[in-house]
Amino acid sequence: MKFAKGWAFPDVDEFMSANLPDDGRYQGDHLDAALRHVRGWATAVDGGAHVGTWSVPMSNKFSSVIAFEPSVDTFECLVHNLRERAAKNVDARNQALGAAPGKISMTIEGYERGIRATADALKTAATNTGARFTAPGGTIDRVMLDSLELQSLDFFKLDVEGGEVEALMGARETLLRHRPIVLFEDKGFWKRYGYKRHAPQEFLVSIGAHHLERVAMDEIWGWL
Repeated sequence: MKFAKGWAFPDVDEFMSANLPDDGRYQGDHLDAALRHVRGWATAVDGGAHVGTWSVPMSNKFSSVIAFEPSVDTFECLVHNLRERAAKNVDARNQALGAAPGKISMTIEGYERGIRATADALKTAATNTGARFTAPGGTIDRVMLDSLELQSLDFFKLDVEGGEVEALMGARETLLRHRPIVLFEDKGFWKRYGYKRHAPQEFLVSIGAHHLERVAMDEIWGWL
């Protein structure tokens, strides 16, 4: 564990720690844009919480936050950062979200197959703990959000490096029941898992959601 601008990061990380703004609000304008659409403030889910730079500000807005971070070293930093910032209403879980329960591992191997990667991109990915993605098998639990049977959900954020489609599938009943604002990163990395380019958008349309806004690579969806 190392520290940058008051935040704990995994020792191997060089990208996220170097790109964190002085105020600790990594892509804070993206979060602000999504929250402008939120109508209730009971429960939020942070899928792909990393070290908590979104979980912490979300904890100041919502009564409770559930933060999922499957990478073990990153999860340790998440727990540390939440504790140091007294974010006691965040339930941190060392799990991945998916379409079915199972076991996974985290990897960067095969990164070049997910995008048209340059040599510089591959070098950056190796030290970017936010670029890791899931691979079958391992010791880390993968769960469906539906299995939590949440009594409320007002905001669902997903930045899971290609796992967005399956995380949405595993949350189908929760999404239909609570109609939260959904933010997901749209880099098309889900083609690693065999899904076509606009698979998450098509899934959300199929359950009645509408596109609300796009901020850089983040899509914001909800129900009108």
